[in-house]
Parts: sequence; C-alpha cells; structure tokens
Amino acid sequence: MDKRKFIKQVGLGSAAIMASPLIFTSCDNSKEEDFKLWMWVGNGANKTETEWRTQLTRLKDLGFYGVLAGGGVETLNMTVPIAKSLGLEIHSWQWVMNRPGNKEAMAHPDWYAVSRDGNSSLDVNPYVGYYQWLCPSKPEVQDYIIKGMIDIAEVEGLNGVQLDYVRYCDVILPRGLWEKYDLVQDHEMPEYDFCYCDTCRGKFKAEQGYDPLDLDDPSQDKKWLQFRYDSITNLVNRIAIEVHKRNKKLSASVFATPNLARKYVRQAWDEWDLDFVFPMIYYQFYAEEIDFIRTGTQEGVDALKGSKPLYTAQYLSEKTTEDVEVMIEKVKAGGANGIAFYDYGLLNEEKAAVLEALKK
Repeated sequence: MDKRKFIKQVGLGSAAIMASPLIFTSCDNSKEEDFKLWMWVGNGANKTETEWRTQLTRLKDLGFYGVLAGGGVETLNMTVPIAKSLGLEIHSWQWVMNRPGNKEAMAHPDWYAVSRDGNSSLDVNPYVGYYQWLCPSKPEVQDYIIKGMIDIAEVEGLNGVQLDYVRYCDVILPRGLWEKYDLVQDHEMPEYDFCYCDTCRGKFKAEQGYDPLDLDDPSQDKKWLQFRYDSITNLVNRIAIEVHKRNKKLSASVFATPNLARKYVRQAWDEWDLDFVFPMIYYQFYAEEIDFIRTGTQEGVDALKGSKPLYTAQYLSEKTTEDVEVMIEKVKAGGANGIAFYDYGLLNEEKAAVLEALKK
C-alpha cells in the first residue's frame, strides 16, 4: 500500500562519515554480501538544514546506505550536499499519478482520471480526500509529469529519482483495509475502477475496435486490463529514458508482488525499466501473517530473474522491536538485496537499537 496518509501515522548521534553499511550473511549462506538499508524521510520543505543534518547523520550512524528524501528542487539543493558529505545515497521521493491539490493540474480538469461510473477523481475522491488521480494516457499529462522528473533529475549530486503512486487508484484494497472503509471488495466496483475518460476509451477503441463501456463487465476484459498496464508502463519507461540521460538512477515503490500489483492497481512493475524496486510488502494491510514478507519478497525476486536489485519495503507503524528483527530475517530469507523502512518519524530509539545491535 502506498505510504504517508493511507493509515494515519499513529537529533542524535555524532558524525560518522566513514561508517559502513550493515553487512548480513546472504540467505543461502554461500557468501557474504551487502544487505542495504534504506529509509524514507518526508516533510522535506518543512525542515531546516540543521534538522536534515541531524536526521541524516543519525541514519548514517545506524548503518543506512541510502535515503528516499521528500521535497522538491529547492529542498534537494539543501539535502543532497549533506547526504553526500556523509556518504549516503540520496534519491528524490516523487509522487507521480496522485497529485492532490496540484495547482497546475487543477487548472486542467480534463487531466484527471474518470471512474467507470463517470466521475472525475478531481471532483469525487475515491476512498480519501487526498486521492486525486491523473490519467496516464493523456499526452499532456505525460509531458507534465516527465518535465517535473527532468527538473528533479538535473539536481547536481542527486543519485536518483524514486517514484511513488505510479499507478492507478486502488480498484481493490488489500484485504486488511476493507473494514477501515466499510467495504467488501470481492469484485471491481465501478466507482474505484479507472480510467474511462474519452482519451483512454478512444485510444483503446482505435486499437481494439470496441469501447470498454460497451462490455457487460469491463473488469473481465483482458485487452482492457492490458491497455491500462501498458499505459503506466509506457509512462515509467519514458521517465526512465530522461532520468538515465542525466546519469541518475530510477526506482519505484510498488505494490507487494507483481500479481497483486496488477490486480489491485494495474502495475506491471516487473516489466519496468528501473534500476531497482521497492515492493511494499506491508503484511498487515493484506491481513497476512509476517511470513508474507518472505513469500512476497521471493515472488518479486523470481519475477525479476536477477535483472535488478529488489529492496523490500516495511512499514514501521505499530511494530515492536521483535517485529523489526523478524522483518529483517524474512526479507533476507526471501532473497532481497536489502530493506527499506517507512518512515524516519517512526524510527524510535528502541527500533534504532535493533539496527545498532545488528551492526556489531
């Protein structure tokens, strides 16, 4: 599940510039390899340079390899030099298709995705008030998004761009969230099924010869599903071209496994031109036991076939220190290259002590 607001979220250390990332034994015990730690750090524009330095120094001291930092170009111009001085990788955390309150997008109401029952997500927000989804099929939307990513990728010293909300609205929520929204989503409901704007339907009809709205049940049409997988994939791959031209890396936070990502949000992330990927295997959202971290990680690793590193993302809210230890064990057992935690504000001293102990 996406981070930040979907479930309401319920300066330390001295500089250690030469500290190395945590080293763990690989799951097959055949060799030792770097198991990298990543952390999302948000509220970028609301922090002072001193606050950023304190937080990034703490992460370096704990053995973190990289940060996925919130904020735009102005914030990055402040945070990138700090991260580089500490020897941390820093990637800019950017929302893609969900653009709540975006002034430029709101000046173009036709940019927004339209549900199967005919409502624009600008006017009728599915699930929560900050869900305002753009349509990935519109050329003007693609150009707007890509230009923004180019501006980020041109920040000097930045290591890469990390894409979030790079998908459609959740047509089905993970099972663990149904009660929160008083829903039983055992099928695709029209009000959460996107996008049926004139652009999407027109392009699809030109390719396949029929309008998805003419079908009795568009949710079962494989060609219509594939059209939407491809709409997101093509946008990601266009972003990749521009980011790579600027010698930056591209990654994305995605739904837990390739199969679930296709089913819930039209993400075919195992086909994207990424340098690495962060599957959000938040087991409680899926009403699963903690071993889902291992099995979900393994599914993603198998799908990628060694083409790129995979870092399993974990949500720190309501987790005990024992949970954190088990989460790391399960991620390793699934064959991931590391773990990413959401987010810095949830890294209390008890959880930090777990990481500190593992470093020894």
